[in-house]
Amino acid sequence: MTAAERSERTEAQWDGCQVIYPEAPPTGRAKRLIHVNGVTSPYASQLRDLEVLVWQTLDYPFDILGVHNSTAGFQADFLECLMQRAELAQFWQEQAVAKPESRTRLQAYAAMLQALSDQELDAEVDILQVLQALRAGPLTTPGLLDPSLIRSLPFLQKMDLGELQSYFYQEYPAGAPRPTLRLAYEIVRALRAGAEVFVLAHSQGTLSAAVAFHILSQFFGDYQRWASSVHLIGYGPAILFEDLPVPMRAQTVLIQHREDLVAESFSNLRSVSAWATLQTQVRRALERVEELMRLVNTESHHSSGFYLGLVDHAYSDRSLKLIQTLLSEDWNTSPLLQALRATRVILETSGSLR
Repeated sequence: MTAAERSERTEAQWDGCQVIYPEAPPTGRAKRLIHVNGVTSPYASQLRDLEVLVWQTLDYPFDILGVHNSTAGFQADFLECLMQRAELAQFWQEQAVAKPESRTRLQAYAAMLQALSDQELDAEVDILQVLQALRAGPLTTPGLLDPSLIRSLPFLQKMDLGELQSYFYQEYPAGAPRPTLRLAYEIVRALRAGAEVFVLAHSQGTLSAAVAFHILSQFFGDYQRWASSVHLIGYGPAILFEDLPVPMRAQTVLIQHREDLVAESFSNLRSVSAWATLQTQVRRALERVEELMRLVNTESHHSSGFYLGLVDHAYSDRSLKLIQTLLSEDWNTSPLLQALRATRVILETSGSLR
């Protein structure tokens, strides 16, 4: 695809596609950095973030690519996050044991990944359309989660969570199916190439990463050595450690600023698996949309730029330096990284780490 053709693509058409900083295309290096963007972050913003990562890793170069999580505005993005949180809660160990359908759903996702992983996918293809072509199934690919549609659904109160997920996403992963499946695909391909994989995810991107890791756990079965070659660095995270499969928890560091109220609210959202709770969150999101939007704008502590050193702020620089350390040092031998593994690092306004 030419540069002109790329410029004509809509934001929705980038959903689940690769994003490559043109000055630093992948060359087959031993380490691969996969970036997943968060809420209200368009293609241009993610391309900017990739440029930052390229320049900040010149001394220890990676093959760097993005998996784009397209934005449809704050309301839709926020509701997608809630759907992903609800799905992740059902994969918690106690829930998976109590509800066999959770395992059945993961098995279906792993089957999709198996079909995809045997293909050489174009960087900018619609991954769900590829799946439909491979399966020749009757399902239509899900569109955007429309808050006004949710508000107007007369049968909303009568639907359980599974029914709502099926209504919007058919049998695909809830919330952000294209980025989730593309990320799982890119990780499998990188591992097959013998690469060490670093997933750097912001905000909603951490939700997609967590779902992808559950799919990978099912895909690889009981063979958990895959996780030893994969690391997750989540900044402005919207997940809990309980959301991750057990093998990935020690491979993860989460970075959150004390004043990042979006990350803080999702960290406290522990009972979203209950459908009544999700209904309440949907209603509140629609009622408080203007207030919540202020929390994710470019001036907030939740923005990607704050965490990647693009803002003149002491904590912004410290966050970037911590991310650089997590990318440059050996996770198996560095005493600092050994101490940070399976930790949520809280950055205080004063500039201190806790």
